[in-house]
Amino acid sequence: MPSPVHSLSEIARAAQGYAAFSVNGFIPELVLVAGFLLAVLLDAVTRRTSRKTFCVFFGIAVLALAGIFSWTEWRPFTPDWQGGYFIFPYSQTLFAPIAHNRVLDRGYAMAVVDNFSVFFKLLASLAGIFVLLMSLVSKELRERSWRLGEYTSLVLGMTVGLYLMPASLDLVTIYLSIELVSIAGYILAGFSRETDYGAEASLKYILFGALASGLMLYGFSLFYGLTGTTNLIAIRQILALNPATHTGMNMYLLWTATILALVGMAYKISAVPFHFWTPDVYHGAPLPVTAFLSVASKAAGFGVLIRFLLFAFPTSREGAPLLDWQTALAVLAVLTMTFGNLAALLQSNVRRMLAYSTIAHAGYMLAALAAGPVAFSRSSNFGGVVAILIYLVTYLFTQLGAFYAVMLIENKIGSEEIDDYRGLAGRSPLAASALVLFLISLTGIPLTAGFIGKFYVLTAVLTPDAITHTYPWMWLGVAVILNSVLSLYYYLRVAAAMFLKRPLREMALAADAGSGIPETFLREEGGRTRIRYSIPAIVLLFGLAVPTVALGVYFKPLVDFASGVIRFFNF
Repeated sequence: MPSPVHSLSEIARAAQGYAAFSVNGFIPELVLVAGFLLAVLLDAVTRRTSRKTFCVFFGIAVLALAGIFSWTEWRPFTPDWQGGYFIFPYSQTLFAPIAHNRVLDRGYAMAVVDNFSVFFKLLASLAGIFVLLMSLVSKELRERSWRLGEYTSLVLGMTVGLYLMPASLDLVTIYLSIELVSIAGYILAGFSRETDYGAEASLKYILFGALASGLMLYGFSLFYGLTGTTNLIAIRQILALNPATHTGMNMYLLWTATILALVGMAYKISAVPFHFWTPDVYHGAPLPVTAFLSVASKAAGFGVLIRFLLFAFPTSREGAPLLDWQTALAVLAVLTMTFGNLAALLQSNVRRMLAYSTIAHAGYMLAALAAGPVAFSRSSNFGGVVAILIYLVTYLFTQLGAFYAVMLIENKIGSEEIDDYRGLAGRSPLAASALVLFLISLTGIPLTAGFIGKFYVLTAVLTPDAITHTYPWMWLGVAVILNSVLSLYYYLRVAAAMFLKRPLREMALAADAGSGIPETFLREEGGRTRIRYSIPAIVLLFGLAVPTVALGVYFKPLVDFASGVIRFFNF
C-alpha cells in the first residue's frame, strides 16, 4: 500500500496517478460511452427519417472500434504472468487489507482487465454488431425508423454494462453494471410499446428486474456486514481466515447472503425460478432485441456469475469449497433445463419456443459451472469454465441465426405460428434450410457448432474425480443427455412443418381440385408463391450459418482460445 499522504497536493498527485493508470485499462468502455453520447447527439440533429439508418451504421462502427481496443488488452502466455490488470483501486472503510495487490501494489480494485473480461467484451461487441445488422432488415424496426437513433443509443449504452459485468471485482461495480444493462433492456423490451405485447414485455421485465435487484442488493449488504468489504478478493481472504464463518449463525447468514446475491445473477441468465419474465419479454420485444437479450445479456450474466463464485469463495487444499454451492447450482441446473424443455414442448409459437429453449440452454451451462470447478480444481484447469466459454461462442452464432431466420420469415408471412410454417420449404428453401441448420445445432447434432458446445459441457460434467476416480456428477450428466434428447422433438417439429407438411390453406383448397379450378391458381392461393429476400439479408444469413457449420467441423482454434482465457485464471 502507498504511504499516507499529508497534503492536498500529495493527495492530488496520488489521485492523478491512480486515474491515469486506470484509464489506460478503461479505453474500450470509454469508446462505448463516447459513442453513446455521439449517437444521442446524432439522433437529435438527424431530422429526416430516411437518414436515421446512418445512426445504426455509426453504432456498428463504435462496437467494432471498442472490440478492437478490447482485443489489444489480450495477454498471451508469458512465464512471468501475474494475473489481471487491476484498475480503479480504492480505500476500504471497515477492512484493513491483509495482503497487497500482486499487480499494482496499491490495494484492491473495482475492476480487472484480464483475458476473461476481454473474452466477454469481444463476445458482446460481436453480438451487438450482428444485432444492429439484423435491425436494418427488421420489419418491426423499419415501421419505427424514426426511432433508430434512440435504438442505437440504447444498444451502445447496454453494451457498456455488458463490458463491465464480467470485469467487476467489487459488489458495487457488479450491481451498477447489472443495473446499467437492465435499465437499457427495460426500454428496448418496450420499444414496440404501442402494441399490447410490447407494453406487457416492458412492464414484466421492470417488475421482475426490480424484485431481483432488490434481493441481490440486500445480499450484497449482508456480505458487507459479514466481511466489512465489498471487494471479491478481500471477501475471499476474510472468509478463508475468519474461523467464525465456519460455526454458528455466521454460516447461515453467509448462505442467506449468497442465495440473495445469486438471485440477481440467476435473473440475468433466466434460471428457474427467476425465468418468468423471459417468454413474455422475448415475445413482446422486437426480434433483434430478443436476440440481443438471449445472447449478449445471458453471456455477461454467466461472466459475472463465474467471477463471483470462483473469486469470492475460498476452497480447502483438497478442493472442497467453503460453501457447497456446486450442489445447489447442480440442482438449479436440472430444474432449469428440464422446465425449459418441457415448456418448449407445449408452444405453438416459434419465438416463444425459442424463448423457453434459452432457459434450457442456461441449465446446460449451469451444469458445467457446477461440476467443472470440483472436477478440475486439483489440476487448476477449470474445465467447466472452458466448457461454458466454448458453449457461449457456439450459442452466439446458433441462437442469433435462429432468431434471424425467424425474423426473415415473419417479415414475409406475418406469422410466427408453427402451423403457418407448413410447407415453407417450397416457398422459401433458403430461410427454411438455414433455420433447420440452426435448430439442429441448438439440439447438439454432430457436425454443427452446438454439438461442440454440448460435448465440452458433458466432458466437464462427466470427468472423474482426480483422487477417488469416481463420477460424482454422473446424475447431472444423465440429466443433460436426457434433456438434449427431449429438445430434439420440439426443434424437429418446426423442421417437419416446413419440409414434410402441406400448408393448411392448400389442403383446404385441394378439396376443390375437382371443381375445375386451375392447378396454378390452387398453388398460389395455397401459399406456394416463392418468397425472395434482399442480397444483404442473405449475406447476413450466411454470415451466421457458415460459422455454425465451420465450428462444428474445425473447432481446435476455439478450444485453444477458450483455454487461453482461463489458463491464468488466478486471484
